[in-house]
Amino acid sequence: MNTMKKHFTRGIKQVLADFPQLAPILAEYDINCYKCNGNCLTKDIFEEHNLSMKEEMEIKTKMAKTLS
Repeated sequence: MNTMKKHFTRGIKQVLADFPQLAPILAEYDINCYKCNGNCLTKDIFEEHNLSMKEEMEIKTKMAKTLS
């Protein structure tokens, strides 16, 4: 999970540029950061998009697999 922590403090746009395969994972939950002009940190997307704890954990699990 250290890899996840490292990426959570980076801007989501930067993370998506390095790991474009995350975009479809986020899109499954109607999170389309790759289209957005914002500058959220990765850790902030969960609160910004009003996800349930279950959804947040699902996304984090999928992201961890991709980022590792």
